[in-house]
Amino acid sequence: MITEPAGQSSPAAQVSAGALVRLRRWVPALAALLAGCSLLSIKSPEKPLSPRDLNARILAHSFSVRFDLAVEQAADHIAAGTAAPSVRLNALRWKIGATGASQRAASQVVPMIGLLDLWALSIQMQAYLGEGNGSSLFGPQQSRAVTLAQDLEREARTLVQDVTEPREFDDDRRFVDQYVRTYPIEGLEFARASLVDFWAREKGSKIGLVGSLGTVPEAVADAVDVLRMYGDTAPSLALWRTELAVQQSGWAAKDEDMEAALKVLDKRFARLSALADSTPGLVNDVVRDAGKRFDVSWTEMMGTMRSERVALSATVSAERQAAMEALDKERAAIDADAARVASQVIADAGKQARLLVREALLLTMGLALVILGLPFAAGYWLGRARRVK
Repeated sequence: MITEPAGQSSPAAQVSAGALVRLRRWVPALAALLAGCSLLSIKSPEKPLSPRDLNARILAHSFSVRFDLAVEQAADHIAAGTAAPSVRLNALRWKIGATGASQRAASQVVPMIGLLDLWALSIQMQAYLGEGNGSSLFGPQQSRAVTLAQDLEREARTLVQDVTEPREFDDDRRFVDQYVRTYPIEGLEFARASLVDFWAREKGSKIGLVGSLGTVPEAVADAVDVLRMYGDTAPSLALWRTELAVQQSGWAAKDEDMEAALKVLDKRFARLSALADSTPGLVNDVVRDAGKRFDVSWTEMMGTMRSERVALSATVSAERQAAMEALDKERAAIDADAARVASQVIADAGKQARLLVREALLLTMGLALVILGLPFAAGYWLGRARRVK
């Protein structure tokens, strides 16, 4: 165990913190990239989440963030207010275990199960720190952890009550109480049984957990929130686990070994610097030779790029010319077909017109004969009849 002043971290932890700075840079960028994907208009035949499930998912993610921050601040305050190595170690383990458990609960696939899992976690932590195996972890500052657990449990209960009906809330409370009594937290590792498995055993496999898992945009938004939640705490968790491993191994107590190693490293750097100062000509020759090689390589690369560009331009020109010639041929063939079709249409139209005119003339002549011939025929037959009479 180490006995460091309150508020200070071990040298190994400081080195780990410096190494984890890069991790803090790319995690928000990746989260922003996925967030941009959620702006896409993706159409899906899936049924969207109900307002209750959507609100439960949002509240679970936000409560997990507040849960982690509150536990971290309380643990840091406890560690800073004591000189006992065991209390500081327990505070570090509490941060790691509680943060991981809350993130696993908030990232449940079923939104309402995630919110109920966070509520159950708050109750389990309250029982563990208040009257369970963890009731004496932090010595005189135990009440601070217990009070925080009570506040978190009260907030989680209020969130569940806000998104459910009174009868449904009573059923959920009985279910969570039964789960907490069956599976209490036994240690700072926060090893917990699956709430989904317990639901399946208690409710039966025929009862569905949720009517729909949501549309694709809702799933993408959920993935973005989970990634942001894990990304915000991943560097801190890695740093805490490194500190925990260092403290448990006892290596951090050997600060003299680290100082000796740093002195040896400084001596070697000093030797390299002296060698460079004593042989400036060699260094200049190396630099000059490297510059010449770079110039030659650069010239060759530019020449290759120029020749490739010329060849590519020639190829593109040839392809374009061939395409234009093929287009001209196709256009000429289309024009010829259009002219032939137009001529055929005109010829057929003229033929049909002549037939129509001929039929019209014949009909006109027949009609004229009928109109003009009937009176004469009638007069002829009438005169003949009178003459015979």
